[in-house]
Amino acid sequence: MSDSNEAGSSSPRQNPLIWIALVVVGLILFVFFGGERGQSMMSRTVDAGEETAGTIERSLLAPPGMRAREYIEQLRDNGEPYPLDVAYDKADQYLVEGSLADAHLLYFFVAREDHLPAIMKMAEMSDPTLFQAQNSLLDHADVIQAYKWYQKAAELGHQAAAARVDGLHQWAVAEADAGNPHAKQFLLNFQPGVTQ
Repeated sequence: MSDSNEAGSSSPRQNPLIWIALVVVGLILFVFFGGERGQSMMSRTVDAGEETAGTIERSLLAPPGMRAREYIEQLRDNGEPYPLDVAYDKADQYLVEGSLADAHLLYFFVAREDHLPAIMKMAEMSDPTLFQAQNSLLDHADVIQAYKWYQKAAELGHQAAAARVDGLHQWAVAEADAGNPHAKQFLLNFQPGVTQ
């Protein structure tokens, strides 16, 4: 019995890490060579009219905001006065498409040119009482930005903007009472002697 134990212990033990290493190396080689083969198949030229299902045309992809930047550049190249209503409509189109960066940049450009609907759109996208994450480039509402844009619209004679400023004030009072430190800080804008 002791001879069989000695015979079993005299055979070399194989390290399981060797097998794991071999499997990992094999997977790496498969991915490397398999990926190259798949890439060469994807990069073949396609005859006119032939379907290219499963391929991505990378030249059509644009970084977020790039279309709006290019459009703004075209507007600037054409010179003032800018077609603000057309640009605003294009921003609306970007928003409907879900291109939030393009929409935001174009709304911002048009709002800086004192276009009231764009100013109100910028304010509404930041307004904590109206905020919808799916329609805003912002992660969360920004009451200060909403206030600044509403103030600008009110200065340009937009009466609804003045009502929205009052709405922000009411929101801030309620939130400050609930302990929101941002709302407490925002209320300082309504103190006498504070320039708005």
